[in-house]
Amino acid sequence: MATDFKYAAQTDLEMYYPNFSSYDSKRQILGWTTETYNSVEHYVAYNSGLMTQLFIDGKSQQSGNQTIGTTKVGDAGEAVDATETAITISGDVGSLTNDSFIKINDEIMYITTLADDDPDVITVVRGVLGTNATTHDNGDDIFQHFIPSAAGDNLYDSDNDFIILKYGSDPNDHLTEGGIDNATYFDQMLVNASMELNNLLDARYPMPLPKYDVYDANTSHSTATTEYDAIIIKMTCYICVSNILRAEGQTEEADYYYSQITNAERTGMVDRLNAGEFKLAFEIDSTDSQGKVRTIAKAGSMDIVETAGEWSGEKYDVCRITCTTGGVYGTAVVKAETYGSDALFGTTTSDIKVTGGLQHIVNGLYVRFQGSSMNLDTTPDSWEVTVTNENRKRTNPMTSGIELTRGASGI
Repeated sequence: MATDFKYAAQTDLEMYYPNFSSYDSKRQILGWTTETYNSVEHYVAYNSGLMTQLFIDGKSQQSGNQTIGTTKVGDAGEAVDATETAITISGDVGSLTNDSFIKINDEIMYITTLADDDPDVITVVRGVLGTNATTHDNGDDIFQHFIPSAAGDNLYDSDNDFIILKYGSDPNDHLTEGGIDNATYFDQMLVNASMELNNLLDARYPMPLPKYDVYDANTSHSTATTEYDAIIIKMTCYICVSNILRAEGQTEEADYYYSQITNAERTGMVDRLNAGEFKLAFEIDSTDSQGKVRTIAKAGSMDIVETAGEWSGEKYDVCRITCTTGGVYGTAVVKAETYGSDALFGTTTSDIKVTGGLQHIVNGLYVRFQGSSMNLDTTPDSWEVTVTNENRKRTNPMTSGIELTRGASGI
């Protein structure tokens, strides 16, 4: 795949569509023929269609997968007519062996012997695997085509559209399939769905979308993990499911899942996200200058229940508020740490007495504590307030309001 970037994993896909693993891209390959050269049997499926990986009875033959050589192994050391079977190679024969295949121009040849007295002379069977014997000029490039050495070795020839396989028994007696393994298939489908979601999102969003900090109980900003918004994961999975079902010909069900993403009524998840009805965690709106509170530690009963004001500090900051003196209103004291001296908590504002009212903390941020007392034991009570400067560009300007209509004069 060109990229492995995706917003969701297969575990997410299973959550939204548990039956996804019953689908895959493999298809059965039929009509194998036996071709024998120098008493060595090979199996060939002509007009096979593209094959990226071969499976026999469900087992991948990927370890034996070969591709046509793109680096020449030598040159024709002489002009070759259409019937000549002893060919001189100018250069190193490289990895060529008896019972392997080479290609000169459009003709495939089978090597029966590499002469002992002169390893640069090979004896071949001309015009094999559906190609025709023809003339070649002195100096024409010689390429490795297929070198079967073990059971399971296989090659898809895209120029001539056939698969050649070395195997211990007739593949017609087995379930022989072409395609890619399920894990790779579903990962690619999730990659495709992620790129498709990028195309559907409004131009105001960065591509790719950023992750946001995920906080567990008592987790500070510096130790937070990151994750994509749940709605982004869900939309990626729904697009992926729609594409999988469509590939299987289940158009009606595919349309249902895609309509949950976008539809003519503009009620899909991406429609509402683009309209500003939904907000991603990283987006900035009119309330972000008032801060978002996260409790880090709280053994006491007092908590931050309200924020207000307009943050006048850095465009983005985390204000850490920590108890320095425990007790009730008028006794409890906190300190506020903000960005400074090139450190996230490099500036400290101390001796802020807790009043119980909406009180100024630092840089235009106001908070109100509620509860009977604040704790200063082994782990002091502390909170982090993520704040955004009012001057920072809003990425989600949607606000609720009442629609007003001006009536006629005097009414």
